[in-house]
Amino acid sequence: MARIRWARWGIGGAAAAAVAVTLGLMLAPRPVPVDAAPVRTGPIAETVADQGYARVREAYVVAAPAAGRLERVPLKVGDRVTAGVTTVARIRPATADPLDPRARAQAEAAVASARAAVGAAAAQRDQLAAEARRAAADLQRTRTLAASGYASRQALDSAEAEARATAAAVQAATAQLAVARSELAVARAALMGPQAQGRESVTVTSPASGYVTRVMQESERTVAQGAPLLEVGDQRGLEAAIEFLTQDAVRVREGMTAEIYDWGGEGTIPALVRRVEPQGFTKISALGVEEQRVLVMLQFTGEPAKWTKLGPGYRVWGRVFLRREAKAVKAPLGALVRADGGWAVFRIEGGRARLTPVQVGAMTDKEAEIRKGLKAGEQVVVFPSDKVRDGARVKVETTTR
Repeated sequence: MARIRWARWGIGGAAAAAVAVTLGLMLAPRPVPVDAAPVRTGPIAETVADQGYARVREAYVVAAPAAGRLERVPLKVGDRVTAGVTTVARIRPATADPLDPRARAQAEAAVASARAAVGAAAAQRDQLAAEARRAAADLQRTRTLAASGYASRQALDSAEAEARATAAAVQAATAQLAVARSELAVARAALMGPQAQGRESVTVTSPASGYVTRVMQESERTVAQGAPLLEVGDQRGLEAAIEFLTQDAVRVREGMTAEIYDWGGEGTIPALVRRVEPQGFTKISALGVEEQRVLVMLQFTGEPAKWTKLGPGYRVWGRVFLRREAKAVKAPLGALVRADGGWAVFRIEGGRARLTPVQVGAMTDKEAEIRKGLKAGEQVVVFPSDKVRDGARVKVETTTR
């Protein structure tokens, strides 16, 4: 009986142990499946990028050199022009405004008054001319008598003074007649209506060679002196104005290498930073947030034939290279997580995930430079889920190359 009792106890203990082991295996945490990627060494560049637009660096606005009636501009946007040869506009003298009955009556009265003044001035001149001829004849007779001793010296002096006075009076009357005739011309000009048009026109030629980028005044109309007519630019001087955030623009310097991408054509366009404007401006983002931005000018380099399909006003993306590193330790950007206010990664060591703080340098859209915390060849978890914890067991399902 004792043996049977001990046998039963042994069988029960073995069964309980088996159940405990089974429960332990069932309740034990399973390895978390993760995607992993190796830490590599290679080139990386620290950049800043943003949107902007293409523009012509040297644009020439053609303005009206004189006020008048602009003829319809025959040029269209994109037409080629040659400096000093291509006629871009013609301006005729402006026509007079039509007169209402009251203004016309006043103008006609002014013409009649001016015509009468001309007649009076002409009569006055003729009267003084007759007196001048008489004084000249008296002077001639007095000189003859004085030469024969029959006239005194005083009489000769009086005759000469009279002749000079009458001649001066004729000159004054002639000038007054000219003034009266000018006033008559002014009065007649006030009667001119729209039918009185001048035939001479001013021809405006292109100040530079290139193509028309904008037409401000196309239809026939009256323009003032200095009114802008059209804009001429040269595509060979094309550049990009990129609207960088001020915190990015302060890191950009003139002469840095850059490139234009996502502009609609194939590949990228090499460029150089030509200028960083010193004045910022406020721009409202698509989310309604006020942003302080600065225009950074990127001058295109290389062959202009590469960007022939790109024109002023086209939307482009610009990237400025702040720093380049030929042999940098790099990790996938998706491996970075936030920890204690800094960056960290889950490094795989012995089948477990180890939360490792790292010091990050340059970052691209795919990779991040690791300055401290990792070595080339180590594996890290890419896009870790919320199940990945420090020290958790992990199982690598996919390794990204």
